[in-house]
Amino acid sequence: MKVLFFSQDGDIVEQLGLALRLRWPDLRPLIASEGQVGLEVIEREEPDISIICGDLTDITVWETIKEIRRFSDVPIIVALEGNSEMEVVKALEGGADDFIRLPCNLTEFMARAVALVRRVGLTKQRSDESPIRCGELLINPATYEVYLGNSRLVLTPTEFKLLYLLAKNRHVTLTQEFIQRVIWSEDIEAGEALKKYIQRLRKKLGDDARNPTWIKTVHGVGYRFAASTSPAA
Repeated sequence: MKVLFFSQDGDIVEQLGLALRLRWPDLRPLIASEGQVGLEVIEREEPDISIICGDLTDITVWETIKEIRRFSDVPIIVALEGNSEMEVVKALEGGADDFIRLPCNLTEFMARAVALVRRVGLTKQRSDESPIRCGELLINPATYEVYLGNSRLVLTPTEFKLLYLLAKNRHVTLTQEFIQRVIWSEDIEAGEALKKYIQRLRKKLGDDARNPTWIKTVHGVGYRFAASTSPAA
């Protein structure tokens, strides 16, 4: 189990590393105090998860997320001090998969990291399933890629899994409870997370919630993939 920490604070890395070893005793921590070094580590080592603990000497938290998402779908947790809701929104919209405020309960941190890795693992199990094409939209579970026309959409693992789940069950209304159970397991905060991820998907798809092409809200029930789909050639 390889975990990459973007951090200049050795104490935070040590604390979070100890928490993760409760679940992964063979944990191999990788530490980058410079952003460019960390990006090279992701390309070379392909870590299982990345944890961003603050600004670095050459790059901010938000720039780090953006640069990682240019080439990798590695799960990202942002762990920062403070209580700014805008920081949470900015991290998630930028491409992070989770946000944890420091200081935090280390058992909770470990549980959320495990849940994130488990969700990504479930997504990867779909690699032998057929691509889905819907007009100009192509969803390929083998490569975790989504194309809209000639443009590749940069999605996080959770965004991809949500879009694929909706498209695979096209024209069937999936309840919020069902989606939360499939994607977030027993996470009690998944209700708000689902709304945020739907908003993020719509934004990346260029979809209009009032007159949707792709994702339709069924008020009081859940969501439905509205467009017709067919197997990709």
